[in-house]
Amino acid sequence: MSATSPTDDYEFTCPQCGEGFAVNDGMRAAVLERGCPICGSPTSTEAFAPCSA
Repeated sequence: MSATSPTDDYEFTCPQCGEGFAVNDGMRAAVLERGCPICGSPTSTEAFAPCSA
């Protein structure tokens, strides 16, 4: 389980490697463009879930 901060909007979970972490809008856009920062696998919007408050 990852820690979230008030600026985190989404929880990302890589469909390939299974790693997960909280991201904000800017980080979400970068992951969608460049792929998972852990394994490099392409990602889609389905890999993001809204963070619960």
